[in-house]
Amino acid sequence: MADTPTNIRALQADRVLELTWDEGQVARLPYRYLRGECPCAACRNEWTGARILDPSQIPEDIRLDGMEPVGSYAVRLGFTDGHSSGLYTWETLQRLAADYEAASGT
Repeated sequence: MADTPTNIRALQADRVLELTWDEGQVARLPYRYLRGECPCAACRNEWTGARILDPSQIPEDIRLDGMEPVGSYAVRLGFTDGHSSGLYTWETLQRLAADYEAASGT
């Protein structure tokens, strides 16, 4: 089971979601990246996990429109493109943070 973040902040000016984990690690995930990695059945094939969503269709200036906790295991993110059905588990967010860090070299 993944650790629960100790803090989550939507930094609208920077268009990033900032997560602080127990060990003091901080991840800053761009909204556009998060939207492109949405784990919901409308964005990913339920059986294969393959992406259905075309990332080129995501607006460059997308923002978070809402954020709500789901139990003690996830957060639901709502975006300004009207999409809000993705549940991002803590495990998913940790994986996305590691993948983003590796890809961006930060």
